[in-house]
Amino acid sequence: MKPAAATVLALLFGTFPATAQEAPVTPAPEAATASGTSNLPPDPFGEIAELAKAADFTRPVDRTRGSFSLKAKDGTYVPGSHFANWLWTMKAERWGNFYAGLIYDSVRTKLGVQLKIGNEAVLKGYAPRTNPIGENEPLVIGSVYLPKAGEYPVSLLTGDQSNVPAFNVKGIHFQPAPESEPHGQSIDGTILLEAKTATTYAEALRYEPKPEKNCLGFWKHAEDWVEWVFDVSVPGTFEVVLHYGSGAGDVGNRAAILLNEHTLEFDIADTGGYQNWKELKLGKVELKTKGENRLAIVPLDLKGAALMDVQKVVLNPVK
Repeated sequence: MKPAAATVLALLFGTFPATAQEAPVTPAPEAATASGTSNLPPDPFGEIAELAKAADFTRPVDRTRGSFSLKAKDGTYVPGSHFANWLWTMKAERWGNFYAGLIYDSVRTKLGVQLKIGNEAVLKGYAPRTNPIGENEPLVIGSVYLPKAGEYPVSLLTGDQSNVPAFNVKGIHFQPAPESEPHGQSIDGTILLEAKTATTYAEALRYEPKPEKNCLGFWKHAEDWVEWVFDVSVPGTFEVVLHYGSGAGDVGNRAAILLNEHTLEFDIADTGGYQNWKELKLGKVELKTKGENRLAIVPLDLKGAALMDVQKVVLNPVK
């Protein structure tokens, strides 16, 4: 081959294999390189660290309090040609916001469901296949606000038969839900926990939405308690300040704030009225976990007609 032609081919296709007179150069093994690098691809999960979790409360709490269920055996099943209806009459003990969940077993990929609670809500979704091993949690379809205590008609529409082995409805589960999502940590580090963003695990305790109240009230059972779930973007040390009111005659009441692993006990003084708000500084705590944290208020001694009304809890960063 002429030199000129060889040059053209080399430009088009790269250089030719080494000839007998040009011994190939063998690269040094990767393991022997000074940098210790490898020709293996990087581990795509190598940088994923386990998410930190805030510590649990120091006292046990009952997260089932305030929940109730409508069982299939107490309802009426009405089959159709390609759908089915379930009908119940629900008796709500108190007003407030609730998560509504479907209790069922299914081997189907998914089935459309529609839940109607009185004139208050129509919730729609798809029920996927359940795990045949173990107990399945209720499938939360959405939330419903009940404006008053009393009876509500409840109906469940399913996209096919739903009292058969392939898809078997067991009931509807209602559990307390917050009225609003909490604000994130503010730019100055403050964390504001308003009454309407709390979950009331209770039979009587509830959020009172009237403008002159805007608080947690009807706290007349020692078993009722309240919880906030909130995010911390900048951990640190915070001063805990409770804004509360207490009526005349309700003396001797005592409660505790549970903030992750911290417990702050306090006596509840008469403020001159349930909506006559008083700031009570309870101490300083360190929040170590970035992300989800929890704060609860639990009664310790309830000797009056009610424990107190709570307007908000504020966590002020300590500089």
